[in-house]
Amino acid sequence: MELMNLASKETSYWMIALPAGFGSQNLHDVSTLGYLFLAVVFLSIVTWALAGGGGVAWKNGRNRLGRVAIPGPRGIPVFGSLFTLSRGLAHRTLAAMAWSRANTEIMAFSLGSTPVIVASEPNIAREILMSPHFADRPVKQSAKSLMFSRAIGFAPNGTYWRMLRRIASTHLFAPRRILAHEAGRQLDCAEMVKAVSVEQNGAGSVVLRKHLQLAALNNIMGSVFGRRYDPLAQKEDLDELTSMVREGFELLGAFNWSDYLPWLGYFYDSIRLNQRCSDLVPRIRTLVKKIIDEHRVSNSEKKRDIGDFVDVLLSLDGDEKLQEDDMIAVLWVRIRMKLK
Repeated sequence: MELMNLASKETSYWMIALPAGFGSQNLHDVSTLGYLFLAVVFLSIVTWALAGGGGVAWKNGRNRLGRVAIPGPRGIPVFGSLFTLSRGLAHRTLAAMAWSRANTEIMAFSLGSTPVIVASEPNIAREILMSPHFADRPVKQSAKSLMFSRAIGFAPNGTYWRMLRRIASTHLFAPRRILAHEAGRQLDCAEMVKAVSVEQNGAGSVVLRKHLQLAALNNIMGSVFGRRYDPLAQKEDLDELTSMVREGFELLGAFNWSDYLPWLGYFYDSIRLNQRCSDLVPRIRTLVKKIIDEHRVSNSEKKRDIGDFVDVLLSLDGDEKLQEDDMIAVLWVRIRMKLK
């Protein structure tokens, strides 16, 4: 009866449903929740007001690690400059933000709880890249879900990342290895030129993107996995691989509010990121693990300098030896990079 009386006094429906949802029998619970909400809002505003330049993600003097504080806009409480960057092209918006505040050399701002810094001067950018204070970068939720946090592009700075960098520089990008796969690159180029010629003669025009992507794919698949794809004879396998790479790019490039407001992920997932990542990861594992198992069965005795990258990873010992999940992440990132 008490709830009915409240409803008759034009009390909003959420004020009626909220106490019921929590098993409450009186309005005091609603008042308590209201006070808690106001307290959170007040605390957010105070934190934003005391944060100074750069916004809430740069609070506690985080933008004053050097002798001079990094300037930048505060944005708004909780969200920072998220809504500012949601309009138009990001690089033009950033340029407008910098010029409007005369922050044309360096600028700090907040995207939710994520601190962001933009440098427009080469010397400043070089200092940032060499500074230990900026060694780590925030990892997107999609990168974590797709295992990319184990790969060199997303792994946090530390012993593991330095090991990946050493493996890449010593084995993947070594001059002798690059030279050893020159014949494969020449073959890929020849096949691409032939396919372009056939399409030109037949249609009178050429869409270069698909030819460049196939050449890049065969180049990386040949040097990393020791296999190449025939677009006619292996069309089904090629389509499956291409669809996985494109889905991965879409998930990594999509704007996800939870990357900047982690608490929002418990309530809102506009692009079904978690579900799509959960569907894609098993497909990635199946493909890459199959190739790894094929190399293990073949028991290749190729030298590191002329074998493919899977042979190299399987031959690593001691501190450089990678777990299978790490190998899958490293190998998959190599494919993804070449099909961008």
